[in-house]
Amino acid sequence: MLAVLTGDLVNSTKLSAEDYKYTISAFSDYLSTISGKTPCDFALYRGDGYQIVFTDPQYAVAHLLQIKLFLNSQLNDLQVDCTQSLAYGDGTYVKNKPGISSGDVFIRSGRRLEEAKSGEFTLSMPNEQRQQGVEIMCQQLSYIINRLSKRQRRLLYQYLSLDFPLHQVLADSEGTTRQNISERLRAAGADLLKPFICYINQHMKK
Repeated sequence: MLAVLTGDLVNSTKLSAEDYKYTISAFSDYLSTISGKTPCDFALYRGDGYQIVFTDPQYAVAHLLQIKLFLNSQLNDLQVDCTQSLAYGDGTYVKNKPGISSGDVFIRSGRRLEEAKSGEFTLSMPNEQRQQGVEIMCQQLSYIINRLSKRQRRLLYQYLSLDFPLHQVLADSEGTTRQNISERLRAAGADLLKPFICYINQHMKK
């Protein structure tokens, strides 16, 4: 089984030439960091499109969220968004060449990206009986994240990228109290992230 994440940056053509160059460079470096730590491979397309193939699917859903939050909060003064489609299933993967890989999982990932609303993410499960419920969860979580401030998204990114550390760890990093971090995480919907990731990973093969 593979997990294929296909995405597009939102309104990248509206960025200045300098901001566009910076965004693509920072994003490419970030994807390189992911591929260095995780069994996956990536490619950038058409200037604003990308695809990541996870040969170990358990890493995919967390990185779907991390990528969105990275673009939303880690690019200096910019707040770039993305539309993403993650699919689980079978396919023929050509190592280091996602663009010429093929199979059902690649087709579903690409097709559902075309159907997704701008700035949202969607998931395609191999078990169609769970698909409707997963779609609702994706819509709700996209809705919540898209209405957060950049400061809230930055905190969620830290929380997720550090694999849900104790709130005191974030408090020490931010120079504030644990209670303050707990309240900010709660207001940002952080409690939804781990159950969502766990649910997808538990049922991606069933």
